[in-house]
Amino acid sequence: MKARFKEFIQKNNLLLNSSRILLAVSGGPDSLAMLDLFDKLKEELKIEIAVAHLDHMFRKESKSEADFIERFAKKRGIQFFSKRVNLPQIIKTNKVSAEAAARQERFTFFKNIIAKENFDLLALAHHKGDQAETVLLNLFRGCGLKGLGGIELQAKFKELELIHPMLIFTKKEILAYCQQQKLSPSFDSSNQENIYSRNIIRNEILPLIEKKINPKVKEVIAKNSKLIASEAEFLEKLAKKKYKELLVKEKSTKIIIDFNSLLALDQVIQRRIYRQIYKRLNNNLDDLYLEHIFEIEKLIADKKTGRGVDIASGIRVEISYSNLIFSKGSQSKQKLENKIKINLGQKIKINKKYSLKAKVVNEKDFAFVSDPKRAAFDYEKIDGPLFIRNRKAGDKLRPLGMKGQKKIKDILIDAKVPKYQRDQVPVIVDGNDNLLWLAPYKLSDKFKVTVKTDKILILELEYN
Repeated sequence: MKARFKEFIQKNNLLLNSSRILLAVSGGPDSLAMLDLFDKLKEELKIEIAVAHLDHMFRKESKSEADFIERFAKKRGIQFFSKRVNLPQIIKTNKVSAEAAARQERFTFFKNIIAKENFDLLALAHHKGDQAETVLLNLFRGCGLKGLGGIELQAKFKELELIHPMLIFTKKEILAYCQQQKLSPSFDSSNQENIYSRNIIRNEILPLIEKKINPKVKEVIAKNSKLIASEAEFLEKLAKKKYKELLVKEKSTKIIIDFNSLLALDQVIQRRIYRQIYKRLNNNLDDLYLEHIFEIEKLIADKKTGRGVDIASGIRVEISYSNLIFSKGSQSKQKLENKIKINLGQKIKINKKYSLKAKVVNEKDFAFVSDPKRAAFDYEKIDGPLFIRNRKAGDKLRPLGMKGQKKIKDILIDAKVPKYQRDQVPVIVDGNDNLLWLAPYKLSDKFKVTVKTDKILILELEYN
């Protein structure tokens, strides 16, 4: 088993010239066998190893198990890191699932050790049985090729570089190795409780398939997942290349791609691009399922600008003319809740996007500037104080130089302002709610400057 372990690592270049490897050890058969194998091969592989153990405090015996791992590591002169977290309390306080809470606590624990102690890789002890469970779990939840590829030999989770060197072994082989080497692993009794989906697959579904259909189903799934993973990797690289070609704009909370160019791509590549965008905005693919991809496809088939769909993790997808926009977080938060009074001589912050400055000058001091963000009005035609507000249903104004009135909605559509941004556009009104300026798109003809104007109101819109 030691020779197979070494060959598997070297054949797949799992260590990638790395010298310091952190081993995630729970104390169960899988991780204890991994620790023993790495310890016996560390000189041949020219690496340093250390052990990290997180006690979730889920079971009474967890403290004694942590103590056992510490003694095991120190007896062999291996550096040991540990931490206790009250996961039941975290779940109760934050109202999250046990799996999500445990995953986040593990990530934070490992990340901090790796950053502080300069480790290159984190080794996890998943085996062929775990691979089969993961593939089936992904299949039942709804996934693409990547999900059917299962656990990757090498992967990146946020800032962590991961390797899975035990994927070559079955659970039976690992248990036999532990017995031969007299390793005395601990066994988590909660793994036998069919509360979680993974446990149901492990304890009920896979044994039934092994008994009724194929006794080597785990081997078959492992081989197929490897094949699928290699094909998925090829498609992923192609999708990344196409994504760069489609990209119009990318920010931490918003990604815009060219809609028409996207439609020209094969649907297989389109789906991968959606996943890549989701991951860029959310840092991971958590909570993104096939049903969300189908919702995006339904939206795109409609091809109507202004239409949108909310998918997972607060991400919204919307068609805006020639663009497809993915945005994280509610765009409506920038909408004004109340009118803002404009005080002359002061700079007023309207929202995250805009600020406004206002001043009055005499006609002789006025110099015309052709700038859509700067507007001039006959001050003496204005009734009462000035206000900034959002658009309202039925808002109209007579644009400068035109005879008839036009709806604000139509002006914004003509200007190709995306639907989700229209409530962020400032509307400047006087004390009688007469519209002066739909900034920075249209001025009202009613308040235009003429040869008879003595005092001129100058409004200047600034981007924050």
